[in-house]
Amino acid sequence: MKYFQPYSVEEAIEIAHASESTFLAGGTDLVLHMRTGKAQPSGLIDLGKISVLREIKEVDGFIEIGSMATFAELGNSELVAQNAYALWQACQSMGSPQIRNQATLGGNLGNCSPAADGLPPLLALGAEVHLISQEGEEFVPLSTLLSRTPLLGQNTLIRGFRIPITGWQSGFSKLGRRRALAIARLSVAVAVEINGTRVENVRVALGAVGRRAFLSESLGRELSGLELNGAWLEKGVLEVQQIVREALGARASAPYKRTAVSGVFREALASIITEGGTQA
Repeated sequence: MKYFQPYSVEEAIEIAHASESTFLAGGTDLVLHMRTGKAQPSGLIDLGKISVLREIKEVDGFIEIGSMATFAELGNSELVAQNAYALWQACQSMGSPQIRNQATLGGNLGNCSPAADGLPPLLALGAEVHLISQEGEEFVPLSTLLSRTPLLGQNTLIRGFRIPITGWQSGFSKLGRRRALAIARLSVAVAVEINGTRVENVRVALGAVGRRAFLSESLGRELSGLELNGAWLEKGVLEVQQIVREALGARASAPYKRTAVSGVFREALASIITEGGTQA
């Protein structure tokens, strides 16, 4: 197997075009797939030496996150904690310390597991994905990208992510068999814009209830423009249960997840509102 270690994004794109090799980010998923035979790349392009892909910074009203930023680095970032709290929370509960030190946000998207911890927060926060290939570069809303099949074009590099700094409050919670070390069996991320006693806008994203994480636009519409109170919270619980019911259909896990999502939804909102429906 061929192995490449470029020192710039441009070099990585050139190698990918010439060799048809696979980009290697953190490798926590790809290496396992290679061992089991699920993935058999002809070559690997290790992105670990491209320093710009590890940057986490504020630029023109956005948080810009390089695709090689690890969950540990994101979890230690004050910029992320202050402006993308749901993502910060997801980083605290993702895997073991060893995994968080290795796993990257770009790798999380590239592998695109239904249970990927980073994707629901990014969806709720309105993130865009910065993609680069020999054809050029583009910023694509993550919600749009996740609807594509295949997810990425051939030899396309995930350059990074761009999250708007909106002042919205957000939260994340997941259900796993062993908390932080567990792969999520169900996850919910919520971002809300609160004006006085009203919830002006809501974005709710779910993971591990479909082929990929997704943003429920219908749920967001149902919960936006209402008074923030206990009735709003209970309406949200009923609505999110219905979303899970529709997403899972007759799958064996459906009855359990329909019930469990109510608690996960409440926990995702715990940093934003109290159980009674007032601001935390």
